[in-house]
Amino acid sequence: MAPARALWCAMALVLTACNAEVNNKFSAVPRHICAGERVKLQWNVVGSASVTVTPPNAELPDGPVESAGHATIAPTTKTLVALHVRRMLGHPKTISQEIEVTTPSGKPEVLMASMADVNARPGCGGGKAWATVHAERFAPDVKVATVAAGDSRIYEVEHAALHATVAPGAMTTAFAGTTIAGDWILTVPLGSGQTCATIPHNLVVDVIAQCVRKANDSR
Repeated sequence: MAPARALWCAMALVLTACNAEVNNKFSAVPRHICAGERVKLQWNVVGSASVTVTPPNAELPDGPVESAGHATIAPTTKTLVALHVRRMLGHPKTISQEIEVTTPSGKPEVLMASMADVNARPGCGGGKAWATVHAERFAPDVKVATVAAGDSRIYEVEHAALHATVAPGAMTTAFAGTTIAGDWILTVPLGSGQTCATIPHNLVVDVIAQCVRKANDSR
């Protein structure tokens, strides 16, 4: 092989390796909180890392960070944390985590389960279809205020060992005070002419959240 071609091939191999997919990790737990609750950020990336936080947060200033590290912040408003990663000869990459903060006038939380998602433990039979929402992103202080149907169907809802029927255009306080986090089992009847194969796959309820803390919680 000619020297020039050998050099070009070597450079191509280097560039391919540098741009190969890397399993960078960045997490925020929990991702939905009440104002002032603590959120743990953890990352492990390949390359030089830096962060930007919008709006700025004194607990995690914008700028360079270690490629593997962690931080804790307590946002009081919706916050976006962006982790920027650069590698020699590789493409820069940004991984973001958005932290939602519950407010009294906040929009409903949409809890949706898909009949097509095996992790939702879907089922259909006896004139009904059901699936489970695994609500994992909420902090313990984010509680349920009301629950409403997310579409025009009647829902049977099970959560926190409680059960309620939710009709379209109505809302229930049956789950008030329970944590949003956890499993929500949503069941709907098959409509006229529908079968298990033709029923809309998405089951949806809307939850209005509230922040309820213990009396001795000084956060």
